[in-house]
Amino acid sequence: MQRNQIIIRDIQEIEKDINEAFSGVASMLLDSDKIYQVPTNFVYLDKNIFIYLDKNEEVFESIKFNSPASFSIIKTEKQGGKEITYRLKSVTINGEIRIVDEPKVIEQIKENYKKKYSPRISSDDYQIPENLILCIIDTLEIKAVIEEGN
Repeated sequence: MQRNQIIIRDIQEIEKDINEAFSGVASMLLDSDKIYQVPTNFVYLDKNIFIYLDKNEEVFESIKFNSPASFSIIKTEKQGGKEITYRLKSVTINGEIRIVDEPKVIEQIKENYKKKYSPRISSDDYQIPENLILCIIDTLEIKAVIEEGN
């Protein structure tokens, strides 16, 4: 098996991949120092990831807010050549997870979620359930890699 990794440094290419993705995996620490991972949809704005977490889920009370977290997106393509049979592109955003409490930001992200995931619903009819809490992964680092191999 051969494997070749290429680091992507072009922020415009990276942000294009992030904005085209509809889901990813958020990883965060729990009080027990275990890592909690949750597949989720998201909004990317100002180099940060915004996700909703369910405050009614048992694990919510155990999340270590204001601590390290990451968000990953993976895009795969099957290749038809002899030399390369697959191409995997990954973007990982490392930062700190916090609960968003600024009403202006909450409203802006709500509108962005509506545009991205429910564009046919009017803004007046679009509601976020009360049990969902808006969180931010405040970005410290963005890594993007292409892996090709066979």
